[in-house]
Order: sequence, then C-alpha cells, then structure tokens
Amino acid sequence: MAYTPYNDLHNFFNFMDKKKGGIVTKEQYKYNQYTKQNVRHRAIFKAVDSLTSKRERSCCVERSYVRNVYDYFTSSDDISQNGAEAEKINVSYITDWEKLHDSYVGTKKPEDLVVCYLSGPEPNNDFQELINLGILPHNIWAFESDNQVYKKAIAAYNQGEYPQPRILKQNIETFFQQTPKKFDIIYIDACGSIPSTQHALRSVFSVCQNHRLNSPGVIITNFAMPDIANEAIGDYYELISQYLFFKKYPFAEFEISESRIKNKEYDNILNNVTEKFDLYYGEFISAVLRDIPAVIVPVQRIAQNPYLYQLFDMIDINRVNEDFINISKGNSLARYFFTVNSLLETGLLDEKSRCFLNEIGNFHDLIKGLKLTVLLRKGKLRLKEDVQKIKEYFENNNSLYQFCDKPHSNLFFDIILNQLAYPMHNNILQNARYQYVAKSNHMFTDITVYDECRYIYEWLPGLHQIVSSFENNSWQYVFRFALDGLVKMRQNYNNEFFFQGSIVSNVVEGFSSKKLVERIVIN
Repeated sequence: MAYTPYNDLHNFFNFMDKKKGGIVTKEQYKYNQYTKQNVRHRAIFKAVDSLTSKRERSCCVERSYVRNVYDYFTSSDDISQNGAEAEKINVSYITDWEKLHDSYVGTKKPEDLVVCYLSGPEPNNDFQELINLGILPHNIWAFESDNQVYKKAIAAYNQGEYPQPRILKQNIETFFQQTPKKFDIIYIDACGSIPSTQHALRSVFSVCQNHRLNSPGVIITNFAMPDIANEAIGDYYELISQYLFFKKYPFAEFEISESRIKNKEYDNILNNVTEKFDLYYGEFISAVLRDIPAVIVPVQRIAQNPYLYQLFDMIDINRVNEDFINISKGNSLARYFFTVNSLLETGLLDEKSRCFLNEIGNFHDLIKGLKLTVLLRKGKLRLKEDVQKIKEYFENNNSLYQFCDKPHSNLFFDIILNQLAYPMHNNILQNARYQYVAKSNHMFTDITVYDECRYIYEWLPGLHQIVSSFENNSWQYVFRFALDGLVKMRQNYNNEFFFQGSIVSNVVEGFSSKKLVERIVIN
C-alpha cells in the first residue's frame, strides 16, 4: 500500500492514536467526539482499501474462483462423475472468463477513485480523511442543500485556499437523478433514522435506481436509532419484526389478524426486537442495504422493461394478494411485500411501514415485478412457444449434468431477468459495520461493498442463444462454476434468485456459504 504510511488497518489506527506523541483526545476535534472520528477513520480507510489494494477481494466472485472449482473437481478423489465432467472443460474458456473478469474489475489506485459525501457545516472533516489516503481533491464532491449550512461550509475555507472539495448547493438525491456522474465511494452521513420523513434511506435508493455507483463500489451510510422516547416506537417494532421474520422464515404459515401477523416464530422475533431493539435495528439496516440494489431496484426495472413481454403471451397478475402470499413461499422479500400490500389495501398498515414504502421507489412497480417473477418461477404464466421450448430443455433434458444442483428452468429465467435488470450484489465478507454513540444519539455505520458481477452476466448470450451455449460444456460449466460463487455469497441473505445454482456442496472447505461479520460497538 504505497499510498499510505500504514501497512494495514491495525497499524493505521495505531498511527492515528500515537499522532503528535499521545492519544488523540476529544479536544482535537471540532465537530464530533472521538468515537465519531474513530468510526470515520475506519469507514473511509476501509472503503479506499477495499477498492484499491484489496480490490480483488471486493468482488462477490474472485478471479480465481472458477479455476479453484475446476482444480477441486479434477484433483479430487471423489468417486462420482464430477471430475470427469470438469475435465471436459477446455481450459482456454477459463482463461477467457478470467480476462472478462479483469476487464470489469481492473485495478485502481487511490488517485483513480471518485468520491462524494454530504458536506454539513464542516466539510473538511471528511475531506482531510480522503486526501490523506491519496484521493485527489479534484475527484471529491460534497453536497449541501440547506442554505445556511451551505454558507458555513463555504466559509470553512479561506479565499484562495486550496485544496478543498467541490461543494454543490444541491440535494444529493436530486443530483443522482439529474446528473450522469458515477462514483466509487458514496458517503451518506444522513444521521436520520430509517425510515423517517427525513428520507435518509431514499438517497441510497436513488444511487441504485440511477446507477451512480461504479462496480465494485462502496456506499458508507450513517443512520441514527429512532428516538424511543418520542417516536411511535411500536411501529418500528412491527416493521423490523415483519421484515426479519420473512427473512428467517420464508416458508412459515401465518395468519393476519387486525394489523398483526399471527405466528409463534413471529411473536418470538417481536419479543426479541422489543427487548434488544438496537441489535435488531442494526440488522434491519444492513438487510435493507443489501436488498435495495440486489432485489428491490432490479425488480422494479423488470416491471418496466417491455423486453420481458417477449417471454409470455398473457400476464396473469390480477390475482388476490392472498394467492401471492401463498405461492411466494420460500421467497422472503416477495412474501414480505405481498403481505405488506395486503395490509396496505385493507387500511391496516402502520405508519412506519408506509414511510418505508415511500423510501424505496414505485411500490406499484415493485409489486408488479415481484408478481411477474413469482408467476414465472411457478409456471403460472403462458409462455411464448419459443420460450416454452427453452424451458422444456432445462426441465426435460437429462444430459444436463447435475453436479450439486441440476440446472432447472428457474435458472434460465433468473439468467434472463438479472442480465437485463442490473442488480448490484453485496459482498458480505468485505462489509464492515459499527455502532457508537455521538452525543446522545445511537448511530449505525455500514460500509457496504457492492459488485454488479458483470463478469458473470456478460458471459451469458441472448435469450435464444441460451440452449446453444449450454450445449457447449466448456461454456456452460465455466458459467455454472462462477455462478456457484455468487450463490454462496448471497444464499443466506438474498434468496430471491438462483435457487438451484450450487455446484460444490456447502460442507466443502473454501466453497461454503458466506456469513456476515458482526457489528462492532465502538466505545
């Protein structure tokens, strides 16, 4: 890491604590106490480090993954046919995939990164952190929409002083909507709770909806815990419990009575949320930050994309919501939103849940997109004749080798949908999460690493070329080996796509499903 005097994160903080010959004290900071400054150090360093020296690890599927799967099968003593099938791969296809991976991931130095953040009255706090790590001042944008705060931010720099950030008097969400500028790191230190009328979460949605984050890229968020004494905290309990219930129990049977879900497991989650609100609020934040770019925004794109009408003749989405609640078992987000939609239509949805829906885009498109994907997966849409033949190829072709999971027609639909919907997947291994107290506010900072995984999706041909490509074992197996890495990264957290995409068992070391790191409490 030539760009910084520290060799790793541990040495970095030792360096900061020993600066000027002693422990850094609160008096050295104007805007925030030491805990806030400590988290800022950690968050910005982590973001820069992830996109430069550790860039390869920031990918959901590392460059070496396909070759590792190939080596595992071809060198294994496994008595199954796996090794023989893997040996059918022409290794030049693996090399081609690695070149594709290189073309999308590449390498970057700190001076190559472009960053934006919310200015506030003292923009120099974040700015100094960034330039100390090698970010060019020309590549740093700051935003402030409040007139008085903007004036203070501008006044923080003397006439003629340079370097300083480019400070725009504009709402950052509006900028994402109107200006086609992309960033490597986006720092949203909103300090509001989610959801709330401050719309702290909507900026994240706008980043993803308008495709303003490079890949791989990092979004740093800082959200506050709701004021338990003064807010309708019971609504937060219900919102978070419902969201996490469907995450954990997507197959559970339940009833809706009045405005509540009736289910034993749900009651247990609600009790836990009530007793340990800060823990579960933090988990809710991280879950939403994963779901918005990987599922919520892509599903809305699906609903809006006329290309997908090439798949079917008739769209049977005018069913009662209870039908969709039942047929979406196993699909956690779809089941959650279908349930919420039912509560909304009957006038039973609580205030905070309605507020949450206002933060995540067009709810009508979200429901429509979820209905389309669920109906496709369940075989309840009348497919075009040519698409039906492709589906039958996956369902009836016994020549498709199984490995761990046999390719199902749902894999075909997931391929087509995700190729066009441009999801951003979350690298849960590289995320970092912190909780601290700033003055009297409990704050939750997430450093979330995102990857479009175009090295997988761009390997795919078009709709009517899928069968031809699957007939080529080298092409097919390289794709499925790469997909296995994405499945293992997301299967514990986003179960909406690629239900049957595993190649290597989870019990094999090096190929197991990934686990999210715990949130660290900074005192």
